[in-house]
Amino acid sequence: MQSRTQNNPVGRDVQNVVSEAQELLKTVKDEGASQMDAVRNKMQAQYDAAREKFGEIQTTVSEGARVAMTSTDSYVRGNPWRAVGIAAAAGAVFGCLLALASRSK
Repeated sequence: MQSRTQNNPVGRDVQNVVSEAQELLKTVKDEGASQMDAVRNKMQAQYDAAREKFGEIQTTVSEGARVAMTSTDSYVRGNPWRAVGIAAAAGAVFGCLLALASRSK
């Protein structure tokens, strides 16, 4: 689990925020307000960086979805009967899987 977090920059940022929160609790307990402000500022900076990365990921996913939607629309408009056949086959497979799942209960 930890190797996944280290490979994922967003997960690493979230882990850093948690670590900073733990450090903040220790600082409040041991040293006082001046250290707490420094840790709070550091935590806020890491939170802002993680939030920015989440925004970038959201933008990337939205753009990918838009490209997929456009290409799918073009394919369906160019091959309407093939698209209907694919949809019917997918529906039949899904229906068979549901029927088998309901029998096994």
